[in-house]
Amino acid sequence: MLKIWNDYYLDASRVCYTLKKAHTKADGGVEYNICTYHTRLEEALAEAVRRTIREGVASGELKEWEQVRAELQRLESEARGLLQSICSADKDFAPALKNDRNNKCA
Repeated sequence: MLKIWNDYYLDASRVCYTLKKAHTKADGGVEYNICTYHTRLEEALAEAVRRTIREGVASGELKEWEQVRAELQRLESEARGLLQSICSADKDFAPALKNDRNNKCA
């Protein structure tokens, strides 16, 4: 399992990627809840971006549009960096955020 950021992790089977979120159990151990399943790596990362932004707004951490924009850019850049480290650098991450099915990586 690979850590993406914050409490989000990426796992995989032979058929799909699994986006998971870690949380601490009552006994102090860590448990990973399955969030979503994806056939493509960039879709899993895009979902982690979307969820992180939504959680920031819901928690009150992101209160202004400028904060949302800045955080979105930061997360996109971080996810793009992860993808570029394993894929060709000309792959565009933004279409995956819009659920574009033509952007292929892994």
